[in-house]
Amino acid sequence: MVHSHNFLKAVGAVAALALTVTPLAACGGSSSAGESSSSQDSSKISVVASISQWGSFAEKIGGDDVNVTNIVSSTSSTDSHEYEPTATDVSALTDAQVAIVNGAGYDTWATDALENDSDTTVINVATITNTSDGANPHLWFSKDARDKTAQAVHDALVKADPAHQSDYDKNLTTWQSAETKLDSGMSEIKEQVSGDTYVATESVAQYLLDDLGMVDKTPAGYKNAMANESEPSAQDVDEITKLITSKSVDALVVNDQESNTTTENLVTAANNAKIAVFHVTESMPAETTNVLDWMNYLANSLMLIVPTSGSASASASASASASDSSSASSSN
Repeated sequence: MVHSHNFLKAVGAVAALALTVTPLAACGGSSSAGESSSSQDSSKISVVASISQWGSFAEKIGGDDVNVTNIVSSTSSTDSHEYEPTATDVSALTDAQVAIVNGAGYDTWATDALENDSDTTVINVATITNTSDGANPHLWFSKDARDKTAQAVHDALVKADPAHQSDYDKNLTTWQSAETKLDSGMSEIKEQVSGDTYVATESVAQYLLDDLGMVDKTPAGYKNAMANESEPSAQDVDEITKLITSKSVDALVVNDQESNTTTENLVTAANNAKIAVFHVTESMPAETTNVLDWMNYLANSLMLIVPTSGSASASASASASASDSSSASSSN
């Protein structure tokens, strides 16, 4: 748990960060795949994103010169893993001038639809970040992926619409400035949470937590089961539960979009052990309009609930040292 003086310190840092991280202004047009094409301006570049996380890049960098369609958004009834595209979805992707897909097996329905499409400029985030199938596909949580995708979106729009390059250049600079401010704020947060340990019901936020210097202690068996969308064994569940109940980690990270009896029991165990529970979703919340504002919110929320840097690890180390000293004294 965060002690009172640490909590006040965190609140102060959040207040300071709020002054330096300026939300990106809303711009550009956005719709779902089901929106009639007659309601969109045909003079604008058509961009279709498999998920709204990447669509938000096109909305901000494209600005008023693009029409953006997100197939799966925060208002969708399912996430991209389980999404069944309609004929309208597939047509939207293949008819687009620019399509943005996640790749890495996250939105196979979208990458398959575009596989033989030579008319659409396809930005595959997994490809430009060298992320293979089977790796963690939640790439929007990664600064490296965000940086490369922003540049790729800019370049694709300039290629499709060179007449508006100055607009795209300006919007990219604005995006990069916001990312730089986010990085600065996250550096302050990293000073608080770097070295802290956690276990996760799913590896959704792993890239964000890596960027903040946190250490993943999720047992390999449990992690592999979740990655393969299979049920963890009783032994895997017991192992992760013991890490929580023994307070051997500082936090439990929970994907609220994938709740089941096991995750509910882990949350209960964490609450009983008074261990921080960090709630996250893989879909961008409806109240946020772009990934950078979302990452800022998540990082600040994390700092407010996680204890002082490395507390569980430090406690374990201190206990081990005390035990070793006691043993040495006894032997003497």
